Amino acid sequence: MFLVIVSRSLPDHLSGYLSRFLSEVDTGVFVGNVSRRVRDNLWKRCGQALKSGSLTMINNDPSREQGFAVNTMGPRRRNIIDMDGLLLVSTLSSAIAKNDRNDS
Repeated sequence: MFLVIVSRSLPDHLSGYLSRFLSEVDTGVFVGNVSRRVRDNLWKRCGQALKSGSLTMINNDPSREQGFAVNTMGPRRRNIIDMDGLLLVSTLSSAIAKNDRNDS
């Protein structure tokens, strides 16, 4: 299973842990082929160790229309919206998002 993890502000030990299973091709960008079990364990371990950073995981998923799945965690993440199997990314500006919160 092909896997890409993009990270921001990871603790050093977590970056080192990811490097055991994936290749860091650029700062904070890890890629590799792993089994589903390894992928799930990596994501679980990242969730336990992540403090203030953020992670985005992209992996192949033949059951989806686009052929991949996206998972995110952390405070600075974008919203991934599933519209009938099509993944869309919500990128509202902070000014618009702030006005929307005040209107409700």
